[in-house]
Amino acid sequence: MNDFASSSCHDRIADFKITQVQRDSHFDMGESHYHPYYEFYYLLSGQCRCFISHSIYRLFPGDLIMIPPSVLHRVLYETKRPAERINIFFSEDYLHWVSAASGPDLCVGLFSRSRLTIPSSSRPQLERLMTRLRLESESSDPYAPLMTKSLFSELLVEIARCQDVHQTPQFLDETSTAIQESARYIYEHYEEPVSLAAAAAVAHMNPTYFSKKFRETTGFGFKEYLTHIRLQNAAHLLCTTDTSITEIAGICGFSDGNYFGDAFRKHYGMSPRAYRLT
Repeated sequence: MNDFASSSCHDRIADFKITQVQRDSHFDMGESHYHPYYEFYYLLSGQCRCFISHSIYRLFPGDLIMIPPSVLHRVLYETKRPAERINIFFSEDYLHWVSAASGPDLCVGLFSRSRLTIPSSSRPQLERLMTRLRLESESSDPYAPLMTKSLFSELLVEIARCQDVHQTPQFLDETSTAIQESARYIYEHYEEPVSLAAAAAVAHMNPTYFSKKFRETTGFGFKEYLTHIRLQNAAHLLCTTDTSITEIAGICGFSDGNYFGDAFRKHYGMSPRAYRLT
């Protein structure tokens, strides 16, 4: 995972960071991946598949993925040919600064969709802008922070303009569509006793085949994904409510309080009680 990757809603980052890296099929994101800040993921070259929350996206050069805070996601690189990407991470405070400086309309609807294909005519300008943004963010020049914010505002304007351009619908293959429907079912029914057989039935597959295809398509095992969704919702309730830990476990689909405590501790490195107090 990169320096900012985290599963905790208490983790924070510096206001802004931009990186440019290459990945191939040997790369594994490892643990579950979500973080309390925004992320833009722009594909420069190659191909990959991105699983966000409960949706699957196939990405090609010029595709931009926009990920809000605390949304589970994983990127899978399917070929040995390297895929080059630009990642931009920014905090809520950083986005507010831009909104205050440029007007609220700029940020309205910015995350209304997860995937945006940048028109070919706009890509050179957008990519030059990202390069300038990366260089400014790495500069020790005392004026660099202000220039970085200015360029970031310009980038958001370019993205907003591209959102007004008609987007060609993405069509997934039959298997990916079935797995996506099953992931949505798990995501929407995590508080219920969701079984492997029930999730497989949504995809019209037998449990063994479904289990294999779910991992291949999303990067998560069935039980792993279900547990992540339950734990993420439990962590949110711990941060935002006074509901008892026992009640939170039940609300989030854990029938065994001890199992919930063990799973939470393994995932977050502390007990639910300690997490609530931090």
